[in-house]
Amino acid sequence: MRFVKRAASGAAKVTKYVTMTMPLSMFGWQLNKGLFEWNRSMWTRTVNPTCPDCDAGVLLAQRDAPAILDQTDGGDARPLQAWSCNHCGFGMLAPEGRDGIREVASRHRLARARMAFGDLSRAERESFGRQHRISSRIFFGAAAVIGTHGIYLLASAAPLIIALNWLSFAFMFWVLGMKKSYRSWQVTTGHIFQEGAAKHWFNHEKWFV
Repeated sequence: MRFVKRAASGAAKVTKYVTMTMPLSMFGWQLNKGLFEWNRSMWTRTVNPTCPDCDAGVLLAQRDAPAILDQTDGGDARPLQAWSCNHCGFGMLAPEGRDGIREVASRHRLARARMAFGDLSRAERESFGRQHRISSRIFFGAAAVIGTHGIYLLASAAPLIIALNWLSFAFMFWVLGMKKSYRSWQVTTGHIFQEGAAKHWFNHEKWFV
């Protein structure tokens, strides 16, 4: 009886794959579905601050959490909103709105950076900078290869959606390369806790190191 149930379940899966999954894949359904999920994930990471504790997830507002009032120095009470990381579960309280959580998360991240890099020697800074520099070169190389293939697909009249997928991944790797290049300059030169360092690097320093 168990064998019959397994056989029936397997037959149902095969039927679903042949009649639904495979035809939809031929029309690019699975590709578009994956691209939509990736874009949604990128949008979520764009509009929500990165978790300052694990740097892997994003902080999401907990709408169903009870309101918490914070007593200010002037005697007024301001509402605080609960935020939680979707990766590690780290939680924070911040004034309502994304500007409030960005400020609180930035202070938390800055405190962690000072603890981690405040007492590093010159040799240790160079070592960390070298690691970021190698990573940036890898990302820039991947962006160049993938971007070249995307341009080739456009030139060879390939489907636009496929070429755009390649170009979007090239852009993503280019951004990651820029980030690692900035981190390398930041750690090596000691501009870790200075406001406006990113703008100075973007306008005056070398991107490719």
